[in-house]
Amino acid sequence: MSEVPLVAAGQQVITVRLEPNELRGRDMAGQPALYLPLKLQVLPAGQKGEVQYTLLRLAGKLMNPPLGEFANFEVSPLAVVPNPNPFYRQHEVTVVLDRQRVRRFEEARSGANAHLQLSLSCLLWYPVEQRFETTISSGYLDVVVPRSLWVEQVVSVWNLSNIKVIEIEFPQGAAGENFHASYARVEEAEKLLASGQYKQVLTTLRLSFEALANSLGFDRRVKECFESLFASSHPDKKEKARDALTGIYKFLHLGPHEQANQPASGAQPVVTRQDARFALTLAYAIFEYITPDI
Repeated sequence: MSEVPLVAAGQQVITVRLEPNELRGRDMAGQPALYLPLKLQVLPAGQKGEVQYTLLRLAGKLMNPPLGEFANFEVSPLAVVPNPNPFYRQHEVTVVLDRQRVRRFEEARSGANAHLQLSLSCLLWYPVEQRFETTISSGYLDVVVPRSLWVEQVVSVWNLSNIKVIEIEFPQGAAGENFHASYARVEEAEKLLASGQYKQVLTTLRLSFEALANSLGFDRRVKECFESLFASSHPDKKEKARDALTGIYKFLHLGPHEQANQPASGAQPVVTRQDARFALTLAYAIFEYITPDI
């Protein structure tokens, strides 16, 4: 649980909490959004709780240490008065994002835990003095979401990959089922990329093409499988398409040989995030290209 205090009448009597494991992703009509279930406690101010005030507005900036501020939000209109009995009431916040901000954040996260910082401010009304006051949190509501939860509860719910740029429609029937079953591994590779498992991204994509070859009766003979998909094409086109796809398939064999650290001279090459993103982008393009028309 992460929390931060705010001041009213010179005292830290307002507290905002956020449980990292309760963050969720939401899909707002195709727009990625982040759900923040904030918990708010408002206590009396003054030596004997005699200072009357009302919390009218609570707003915040969403930040990430490498990026700085990348979104802002405001809790729905409030009229919260202090309660002498300490308790936390929940106020739901939905921060609408976009593809660019998601991409920037995911690149900065680079497969690690998701680190968010919330800078909060509130607007107070003092009825006796007939005045408003704005107060800003002295620190951040610092939230670290484990990468496994971030991937499953946020990224996957958005149903949005920052590198997925095409749509693939699978035909009905056995052929469509074969392609769709193989493509499921590509979707799995998306989660592996988000989790920072770059070697496994390439390996999973390689297995997707081998599964396709198996389902079409080629027993992992991927090169022959690719060639068969262009059986009715001009020989020159068939040869070049086969070689292009086979070359990409060979690139995916980097996966099993990835090293944890930068290799010394003569050692096996490292698979980076850039490599994994490149391979995943190519896999989407290949499936769009080779999937039979509906």
